[in-house]
Amino acid sequence: MTVRATPTTRTLVRLGPVLLAYAAFIALGMPDGLLGIAWPSIRADFGIPLDSLGLLLFASVTGYTTSTFLSGALVARIGVGRLLAISCGLTGAALVGYTLVPQWWMMVLLLSLIHI
Repeated sequence: MTVRATPTTRTLVRLGPVLLAYAAFIALGMPDGLLGIAWPSIRADFGIPLDSLGLLLFASVTGYTTSTFLSGALVARIGVGRLLAISCGLTGAALVGYTLVPQWWMMVLLLSLIHI
């Protein structure tokens, strides 16, 4: 027995990658907006000076640079869909980690890892 593709199933198959890319765009872009909004309360909670934001931004740039260099090899090895799913999962775990870290250096490390 063969299953024939209907116009509806063909449309869903074509929309799958688009929906995945949209979800990844939202999920992976969340931490960037979060930092600007949450910085005043992060600073107060950890009792750190204003210039510590520079360290967070440096950690973020380091993570972005690392991911830029590794992205081509990772896409070739595991594929775009799997890489996006893994990235979204790690981003979600790091966002949960933001709420749990007790020390400043852990926050900086999480921000660096979230952008990889």
